[in-house]
Amino acid sequence: MNSIRAERLQKELLKIVNSAFQGSISDPRLTGIEITRIKVSKDLKLMKAHFSNFDNNLTENETLNLLIKSSGFIKKQIAGANIMRTIPEIVFEYDKTNERVMKMDEIFNTLAEERKNNNYYDDDNDNDYYDDSDELLDEDLEDYDEYNDDLDEDLEYDYDDIEDEDED
Repeated sequence: MNSIRAERLQKELLKIVNSAFQGSISDPRLTGIEITRIKVSKDLKLMKAHFSNFDNNLTENETLNLLIKSSGFIKKQIAGANIMRTIPEIVFEYDKTNERVMKMDEIFNTLAEERKNNNYYDDDNDNDYYDDSDELLDEDLEDYDEYNDDLDEDLEYDYDDIEDEDED
């Protein structure tokens, strides 16, 4: 089967199966189910449907058993769409993408919290002139005054020399 045709068929099957779970199916426990991906074999005899469960009240095995029981209804929906001559056998497989996303979110949140707590951008940790309260100490002011005095001595300039040069 051509890969483009198979891809279009899989998209159409995905629409049909998800629409069955949105309102046509009689079991209310299956309303939180979403089929995330469908893969059809090359001979069109097998269809693998990956599902995710947004209703956390059911375990993975309970959801899988309910889906297997409802596979006859799903086959009837596919047959009613008249897109295939033969209806494939349906195999359901749990899609763990949501769990992986939640784990990655936890990792990113942990890293962000560690970065926030470690204060990577806090320069005051290495500064001896500040204590924990970040207030100026008296010895800081003394050091500043000594520094200013040294600068004043270096900047002293004899202005009389300037006036003498202008007079010539």
